Amino acid sequence: MTSPSLELAPASRAWRVLVVDDDDAVRAVLSDVLLEEGFEVVGRAIDGIEGVSLALSLSPDGVLLDVRMPRMGGIDAARAILSRLPNVRIVMLSAYDDASLKAEAREAGASAFIVKGCPLSELIDAVTDADGTCTAA
Repeated sequence: MTSPSLELAPASRAWRVLVVDDDDAVRAVLSDVLLEEGFEVVGRAIDGIEGVSLALSLSPDGVLLDVRMPRMGGIDAARAILSRLPNVRIVMLSAYDDASLKAEAREAGASAFIVKGCPLSELIDAVTDADGTCTAA
């Protein structure tokens, strides 16, 4: 079985993405960038608990997850989402360029780890190929 990618599907259906971050401004910027790039933002959540619930009800193609959030962080949310929706692509976001966080994110099933503050073009590249990392300049 091949792993899913975030390339546009045949029939030009936009990839459906859920954005999960406890910072209102970050959620708004991420959503705007994704929309401008042709993605469909199907939902926005303020923490991992809400993110898991929305992911299970909306079945997005991909989820952008902040690592550190109140109530439930992104690592635990990724595990919970992937246990029920194993083909969802998870891209983790963090303010910290920390090797142990990156390793933990990969272990949880994340396809990419992005450090907040990287150029938005690198974020889009990571979302579309979901196979890399981005470190702040």
